[in-house]
Amino acid sequence: MSIGARLKAERLRLGLSQSEIGKIGGVEVNAQGRYENGIRHPRADYLAEVAKAGVDVLFVITGQRAQSGADDSLKAVEALDSATECLEKARELIH
Repeated sequence: MSIGARLKAERLRLGLSQSEIGKIGGVEVNAQGRYENGIRHPRADYLAEVAKAGVDVLFVITGQRAQSGADDSLKAVEALDSATECLEKARELIH
């Protein structure tokens, strides 16, 4: 199962529409659809916001359910934030 499919599964588990979860994550409904269809991957800031609404971000990223709920999801978001920062710094160095 892809990141997009897992994100959709979490949205459905929470009983949210694409529009509702997109609003929580700060994106338009078309961006949410692209995430769920695997066209784009969600950014760390989006994942941090939807984690606050109950999305198991560890599951979305890795496919493994968090053992202790929100704490593990927030740790996953923090790790993703760090990785994103490293990638952005690497891009700056290349250009």
